[in-house]
Amino acid sequence: MSTPAGPGTPPPPPPYPPSPPRTDPPRWAWWVGGIAIPLVGILVTVAFGGKDSGPVAAPAPGTVDSATQPASPSPSGMPSSKEAGPSAPSDEAPSASASASASPEADLTAPDGYAKALSTMWGLAPVPCTQHEQQLIDLDDGTSRTEDENNGAVQEPGGAELLYWPDTCTGLGDYQLRALPNTRVGLLRVDAPKSFDSCRAAAGTGFGALALSERNDREDRGFVEGAALCSVTDKGTVAMAVIEHISGDAVDDVSVSGPLYVWAATP
Repeated sequence: MSTPAGPGTPPPPPPYPPSPPRTDPPRWAWWVGGIAIPLVGILVTVAFGGKDSGPVAAPAPGTVDSATQPASPSPSGMPSSKEAGPSAPSDEAPSASASASASPEADLTAPDGYAKALSTMWGLAPVPCTQHEQQLIDLDDGTSRTEDENNGAVQEPGGAELLYWPDTCTGLGDYQLRALPNTRVGLLRVDAPKSFDSCRAAAGTGFGALALSERNDREDRGFVEGAALCSVTDKGTVAMAVIEHISGDAVDDVSVSGPLYVWAATP
């Protein structure tokens, strides 16, 4: 029997509540669950896995009977390739034949009586007209020289075929290009075949004075990138001076450059 607490003595703490009964499943239930869950997963895979068996190799052409196969639906309701018919040609890139016809490659085949074509460079390089110079170009080898400008008159042609001279010397682009007298020079247009026969034929058409600073005049005459000046020189050589690059405008005198192909006559 407990004795009553004396004055100033704290009362004893209340007793702890009883622990709740255990609700954990028995140990044998964990073993059963560990076996049953994987077994269910295997059964589901066997039952439904055949509907999505992953990527397979495409059948060889001609081994599938299209009459017995259902048409595969196209994404977003688009018709299948058979229903859509032949696709329209793409406009993103020109065909190879179209590019070749726009700028044909040079055919350097040499006919009988002419040596294999030699390749070099040619160009027109004007100087300020205040220097009173004009340029003469010899298409036998592409070399050029200068002499004193005399309103387009030439003191000594020296076998040259082309003359490039300042016309009025006003400070603006005013250089003119022409064939020298008693020469055979002509323009081979950009869409014409670049060959010996075409060039020799074009050489007989003549080439009068052309103001290269006037772009509209150049384009009207066909003096554009991809065209060529052709000549049968005083030595019997057939020369094709391709216009590959043009720079300059109405204010700056125009420069021209490109490859020169030369078929020399053989004795």
